[in-house]
Amino acid sequence: MSSNTPDNTQPDRRSSSPTPGPGTPGTSGPAGASGRSPSSQPAGKTTKKDSTKPAKAKKSGSDWSVFRTVVVLVGLVIAGFGGYYLITGTAGLPETGDGPVNPTLENQFRFFAAMMIGVGAAFVTIAVKFQWANMLWLVCLMVFIGGIGRVLSWAFSGTPHYLLIILMVVELAFPAALLVWHGYIAKTTALRREYDARS
Repeated sequence: MSSNTPDNTQPDRRSSSPTPGPGTPGTSGPAGASGRSPSSQPAGKTTKKDSTKPAKAKKSGSDWSVFRTVVVLVGLVIAGFGGYYLITGTAGLPETGDGPVNPTLENQFRFFAAMMIGVGAAFVTIAVKFQWANMLWLVCLMVFIGGIGRVLSWAFSGTPHYLLIILMVVELAFPAALLVWHGYIAKTTALRREYDARS
């Protein structure tokens, strides 16, 4: 009995002494098994990280949702103009008058009106199925080239109606602004992911 008591007391002293030392570098020691100080600190840290990460995710998600909503609205407006001109033809343009209709011009105009519907549908499709967002630059380039066409028409054929000048300015400025906005949101989202991975 006397030989068993020192053996029992020595492991107790050894198990109590390593708690300040080996408990910090490794969790396989007795301190990790007891779980008083190490388990309480990571639990507090994980709750803080869990509370901050959803806020950042919601912020980045709200940025993308606003962007996608704007892209959908742009697509609907372009498709709406295309559908209107497809039905009305050149008579839907301002300052066309009630003169005789040129069949060749009418034919070509309605064809490009259908192309406007396709461009608007492409914007809506990109916004809904956002895996195709890398094609956004191509659709924006098409709209921008259309604005350049209006500039050439103004230079060679004279000043159009003021509504078409407003459309020309929008078609030249908005695609570039949309692409810059897309790049900004993508870059900030990537930076947030890197910050979350490091933290």
